Amino acid sequence: MDKQQQLDQLFAHAKQDQAIQSFEQTKDRFIASLNNPVVNKPKTKQIFTKKWIIMLTIVSTLSISLFLLWNDGKPDKTPSFTKTQESVTIISKNTSIPAQQNPEPQIKPAPIQKPAPFVNVMQELVTELPLSSIVSENKGTEAPNDHSYNRRMASIKPMDDIPYQFPKLTEEEIAITKKKKKSMLKALAKHDKDAYVFIPSGSFDYNGKQVSAQAFYMGTTEVTNFEYRTFLFDLIIQGRKDEFLKAKPDQSAWKKELNDGGKALEEHYFSHKAYDDYPVVNVSREGAELYCKWLSQEVRKYVGDEKEGKYNDVRLPLRAEWVKAASNEGKQLPYPWDGQYRRNSRGLFQANFTHDIVKDQIDTSGWGNTIIYDNSDLTARSKSFWPNALGLYNMAGNVAEMVYEGMNKNEPGTAGGSWRSSGDDIKIYAPDPYKGITEGKPTIGFRVVSTYLIVYDKK
Repeated sequence: MDKQQQLDQLFAHAKQDQAIQSFEQTKDRFIASLNNPVVNKPKTKQIFTKKWIIMLTIVSTLSISLFLLWNDGKPDKTPSFTKTQESVTIISKNTSIPAQQNPEPQIKPAPIQKPAPFVNVMQELVTELPLSSIVSENKGTEAPNDHSYNRRMASIKPMDDIPYQFPKLTEEEIAITKKKKKSMLKALAKHDKDAYVFIPSGSFDYNGKQVSAQAFYMGTTEVTNFEYRTFLFDLIIQGRKDEFLKAKPDQSAWKKELNDGGKALEEHYFSHKAYDDYPVVNVSREGAELYCKWLSQEVRKYVGDEKEGKYNDVRLPLRAEWVKAASNEGKQLPYPWDGQYRRNSRGLFQANFTHDIVKDQIDTSGWGNTIIYDNSDLTARSKSFWPNALGLYNMAGNVAEMVYEGMNKNEPGTAGGSWRSSGDDIKIYAPDPYKGITEGKPTIGFRVVSTYLIVYDKK
């Protein structure tokens, strides 16, 4: 029986039944249903309904939470690098690895550890980050060009895992450094009388003994902040960073000396231009010797190959040399001026040391630009008060000046006393309170000497 005959019989049978709807209304729908195979398939029950999805989500969340809580109660003590190795070991079990000709001996892997909680993993990651990578992102934080050396350089203290941040000099600072350096070298090369005093050779009474000293030149003043800063900046320009680190002043010494009162000096004394002409302090013995070495090298470069042999090294003075210069070959004792008194005929103090009077003095001596102080709470300018008979300033008080004991340059000492010394302690032969001290202090500075070299012209 073909398909058409089946349809005819169905239509005939349907006509005998009482129709709910007319045949014409249902005929088209019926024929369409026969041509649609989906209608004939048995209806399947939908399993993943909306309710099921919600239930599965809740169950999964609870399972993970219980797992993490259980793991947190038993902390994982295995280092992070061991966990990484274990993960690689697990993966390698399901990976085909080519056979090696000389296989390594099998090492029994450590027990598989549970994954650490998320918080612990993040703490490990933060702990393992190199601090230098964080610091390197901090750029453009330098202070403006206001000569704030301590804020940009000296107060930056290196830590164990942070390298020292060397200063980046501005074009203005480089230009100032080169100009000042040239004037310093010119004064040394010519032995300018404003910068260096000639001390002739000869014998003199050295604390009851006759001592002979070779002729030498001595700086008229203690080395200033400006001169020493020029030296440090030139080291930076030349890339001599190791020497720079050894020579830079320790400005934290101000607080050690004056407690809270030294905070402002720590910030400004070595950096602010108002203190340019004040003596440099807080310099170690090694730093002072590096300054002398630098000055010796640079002056030879300045004069050229033909004349460099005429200049001996610049250095710190021997104590006998210092005494000879301070006392004018033993003629002025116990101080570097005439008489036994610390005041002159006009009642003015002749040196910077500790005393009770704090009012400012007035210069009526006719010394022109010489500045007269009557303070005992800080250093005075290197060229202040009155010079001695040879033209040397502040050979008593102001800062204790570095010297070598005897002829041995390995025995450090100081002479002359400082702004913190009493009237008796600034005498030429006063006991040295800093004998053997090599670290920098706010009360210690230095001046330089150079042995006079006589050169005879060959005829």
